Amino acid sequence: MISVEQVRATVTDTVGAAVRRVHRLQGSVANQDFVVDLADGARLVLKAGPSAEIAAEAWACQRLTALGGPVPDVIVVDLDTTRLGLPFLILTFMEGTPSSDGGIARDAGKWFRLVHAVELSGWGPVVVAADHTGTSHGRGRHQTWREAIVAALSGLPALVAAGVLDEPLADAARDLVSVEDLLSYRGPGVLLHNDLKPAHLFGVSDGRRRQLSAIIDWGDASVGDPAAELARLSMSGPTVTTAFLEGYRVRINADLSERLARYRLLWNIRALSYEYRAGGDWFDAYRHRIRDDTAQLAR
Repeated sequence: MISVEQVRATVTDTVGAAVRRVHRLQGSVANQDFVVDLADGARLVLKAGPSAEIAAEAWACQRLTALGGPVPDVIVVDLDTTRLGLPFLILTFMEGTPSSDGGIARDAGKWFRLVHAVELSGWGPVVVAADHTGTSHGRGRHQTWREAIVAALSGLPALVAAGVLDEPLADAARDLVSVEDLLSYRGPGVLLHNDLKPAHLFGVSDGRRRQLSAIIDWGDASVGDPAAELARLSMSGPTVTTAFLEGYRVRINADLSERLARYRLLWNIRALSYEYRAGGDWFDAYRHRIRDDTAQLAR
């Protein structure tokens, strides 16, 4: 566990500014997050976690900042483990609070039309490498979307062996995802946030209405079918989903509804495998969603 004192010293050394206060945020099973108040009144965020996720988040934020997106500016990226025992990045603090407001979701839908215009090579989780000039480039880890899906399903045997999922449910979910309609996706591979939900959509009020101020937490950035992004967002309930899709300019029909259900299965299988591998125990929500979508698709 990274201490507040370690964060204070790291920010002081890397940013060159006096720190007034450090506040630990609730992180995920693999990440540790802190808000850092500087003596001059500025506020930063330090995020520490697995190197691949830290590198992906830094790259995605830098790429989207160049497009004028509402994402944090990257101040420091350190993939070494010398200072904190984990790779980390320091970001500007984004004003606002997480929101399920329909107007914010609609704003996010409009903006994600631009995000999903960013086509990248490769498929699946973003990996970052520097070229001969030192410039960082992001691409998907796998050669095909089929490979990315198969890789995401590869954790099912371990979940069954550990009793996290029962075998009939795991087999049914695998079969419902392993369909040619998904595996043979022929559209462009685009940049995906891959964990799009109200907790990552920040809003502020301008006195008349709340509006989108930030989209945070890009550590799961990926390359793939934009419908997979919409599927993750659709777990946020009808109000958020309807408003987002209005901004995104997409209407749900029977074919898209089925496609989203299959991608929801894939997302929850991958998330459950990640939670299990990282030593967490937050399984129930993922299992519940897997059961629900399996039942829906089996009708």
